Amino acid sequence: MHPFLILALAAAPLQGGEGPHAAANAEFSIPFELDHGHIFVSAYVNGRGPYRFGFDTGASGAGRADARLTAELSLPQVAQTANSDGVTVAAADVVSVESLRLGALEKRNVTLISRDYNKGRDPGAPALMGIIARDFFADRVVTIDYPKRTITFRTGALRSDEEGVFAYSGSLAVPVCFAAGCFPGKLDTGSSRGIVVPKALLAKISASEPVLVGKAARTNSIATLYEMQLKEPVRIGGVTAVAQKVLYADPSDSAINIGSDFLKDYVLTIDQKHRLVRLTMPDTNQAEARPRA
Repeated sequence: MHPFLILALAAAPLQGGEGPHAAANAEFSIPFELDHGHIFVSAYVNGRGPYRFGFDTGASGAGRADARLTAELSLPQVAQTANSDGVTVAAADVVSVESLRLGALEKRNVTLISRDYNKGRDPGAPALMGIIARDFFADRVVTIDYPKRTITFRTGALRSDEEGVFAYSGSLAVPVCFAAGCFPGKLDTGSSRGIVVPKALLAKISASEPVLVGKAARTNSIATLYEMQLKEPVRIGGVTAVAQKVLYADPSDSAINIGSDFLKDYVLTIDQKHRLVRLTMPDTNQAEARPRA
C-alpha cells in the first residue's frame, strides 16, 4: 500500500449475518503485520485464502476487494458506487462474496467495493488483496494493540467511566485538543501517517514553519505534503503527546486524520455499539505525556 493511502471510502453496506465461527468464539486474537505504517492481516474469502488484507478503521462498509481478487474468485458485480478519499470522488464496482472471515469472525453474504488497490505500489511489494473495514467488526469490541501487534475481538462493552474511555461521533471522529481548543479528528488505521491537520487549522496551532516533504497518493488523487513540529502539547483521549510532528496536505481534508504513525505506540479499543473508544499507553490506563519523534 502506498505510504499515504488514506482509505476514506463511501459506504458499502454490510448485508447478511455471521457464520458459525463467530458464534463459537466470543473472544479471540489475531496477529498483524505493521508494514510501512499499515496493518495487514490474513483474511479468507469464500473459504479460500489466506489473503493479505489491510485493516482500516477509516474505511466504511464491510471491506474492499482488490480487482485481482475479484478476478481470481470470479466475484459477481452487483452494483456501482462512488468512493471518496476526502477530496476526490470516483466510481467503483461493488461485488458480492458469500463469506468473509478474519480469525474466528465470519460474515456471510456481504458486499465489497472493488477496484485496483495496488496501483502505485512498489513492484516487489506483496499484493494487497483487500481491506477489512469497520462495519465488519461493528458488533464486537476490538482492541488494536500496536506494540504487541495483535487485534482482539470480543463481545461486551466499554464503560464510559473507565479510565481513558471517551465518546466518538460519526466515522470514529474524536476530539483532538490543542491550546486553542478541540477539533474533530478521525481515527484511521488505514493511514500510514501520524496526525494530518487541515490547512485551515494552521493559524490556530503553534508550530514550526512548514517544510515540504513531497507528494502523496490518496485513493483517487495526489496531494502535496508539508511537515511541522508542534510547539504545544496535543491531547487525544487518554494520551497527551509533546514535541509532536504533524502534517498538512494540499489540497486538504476538512478534518484531522490520526493514522498509524501516531497510533503505533498505543493501544486502541473501539466499541461501535456504544460509540466509545479508549486510547491508552500499553499496559496502563493512565494518561501520560511523552515526546514524539
